[in-house]
Amino acid sequence: MHKSNKRLNRRDFIKNSGAIASTLAVGTYLPRAWAKDPLKVSAYGGYFEDSLAEFVYPEFTKATGIEVTSVSQPGGAEWFVNIDTAVKAGSKPPTDVSMAGGTGPRRFNHLYTPLDESRIPNASNIPDYLQHRKPDGTLDSVAVLAWYAIFVTNTETFPDAPLSWADFWLPKYKDSLGIPAGVTTGYMLDLTSATFFKDQGLMESKEGLTTLMEKLIELKPNVKMWFQSEGVFQSALQQGEVPAGMYYHDVTLLAIADGFPLRSTFPKEGGVIDFGNWGLMKGSDKVDEAHIFMDYTSQAGVQSAISRAMGTAPVAHREKLDLTDEEFALVSSDIPPIVPRYQTYVDFGDWMEEVWTEMITS
Repeated sequence: MHKSNKRLNRRDFIKNSGAIASTLAVGTYLPRAWAKDPLKVSAYGGYFEDSLAEFVYPEFTKATGIEVTSVSQPGGAEWFVNIDTAVKAGSKPPTDVSMAGGTGPRRFNHLYTPLDESRIPNASNIPDYLQHRKPDGTLDSVAVLAWYAIFVTNTETFPDAPLSWADFWLPKYKDSLGIPAGVTTGYMLDLTSATFFKDQGLMESKEGLTTLMEKLIELKPNVKMWFQSEGVFQSALQQGEVPAGMYYHDVTLLAIADGFPLRSTFPKEGGVIDFGNWGLMKGSDKVDEAHIFMDYTSQAGVQSAISRAMGTAPVAHREKLDLTDEEFALVSSDIPPIVPRYQTYVDFGDWMEEVWTEMITS
């Protein structure tokens, strides 16, 4: 699922949990004079962009002397199509550093400038699966923040916590679940693969994907709502109309803090992770500044502070963070996550959308 932007109150929840930082770690950079025109950094418009502009960019400027202009970008392919159009016309891209999800650097890799890893030493704090490389192995993007989809249940309807994603298929959840309607919004195929067909490679071919969809057909009697709008599902969840399903860990904790009888469970297979990463766009002349920026946000201390300030999951290795166990549990889990096979959605996207609608949500 892709994060909604209607989540500004989550900052107060983190603050009330004693977890917000007054400033971000500044590292060991030596501020120097830079060109007057600032580094343009784009992020998904709304909560992400607002929070990064408030919490992260000013501290980066204090640490390095590099000014940042925040740019709002829409989700989806439209943004990268616009960048591609600008570059082909010989213009500068609308941003120097762009945020993207897992499919961005795969589908639009020609727009990603190769990065010099020696100039981003803190990238070693980030697990390999949260970095992307070109076919020759050159690094081209590094994750900055993440979020988890988990198994949410109403504790009054289901007193016992689920143990596995396989519980979705149990008879007791008949006509009870809320599931994202889009094939790329919930990553239910990845979830099904990890739960029932681990290490069988079914996400790599149309035949395998069809097998996964056939397994998901068995889930349909348990689904009460295939939701397009997260807000609609959240309302139904909080009112008890749909007492279980797949939703965001942090937003569920917000609802619990507001008094709703809900439970957030990371099943034994792990939560489904999704993330935002940074990439240097083709045509940008801010190569030095972009490397320093990515190195800065990859610092373990900055990662901890971003989680405290924004309520997103950190992407640095757990042992390198200074988050307390309580702080970490608010945003993440020690259970290894289910990582969507993003390349599959690039290779078979149109076909998957068509067959998913025909077999699953129609």
